[in-house]
Amino acid sequence: MKLDKIKFVEDKLILNSMKDVFESEIAELERELSELYKKYNIKSSEEIKLIESKEDEKSKKDFDRILEIEHQLEDLRKFLREVNLKII
Repeated sequence: MKLDKIKFVEDKLILNSMKDVFESEIAELERELSELYKKYNIKSSEEIKLIESKEDEKSKKDFDRILEIEHQLEDLRKFLREVNLKII
C-alpha cells in the first residue's frame, strides 16, 4: 500500500487510539504508584511529610518518584477527559 493513496483517516480512529494509549499509561503509572504506596504504607503523597525515613537516598528517590507519578497521572487524566469529550 502506498502512502499517497491514504487521503483521509477518520478522526474518531485517531482519538480512540489516543484514548487506548492514555488508559494504558494511566494503568501502568497507577500500578507503580500503588507499589510505592504499599512499600511505605501510605495512601497519598501528603503522608510523605509524616515519614521520617525519607532521609536516606533510596527513600528520597522513591518519594520524588511518587510526586512525579501523581503529577503525570493528573495530566494524563486531563488529556483523557479531553479525548473522551471529542469522541462523543
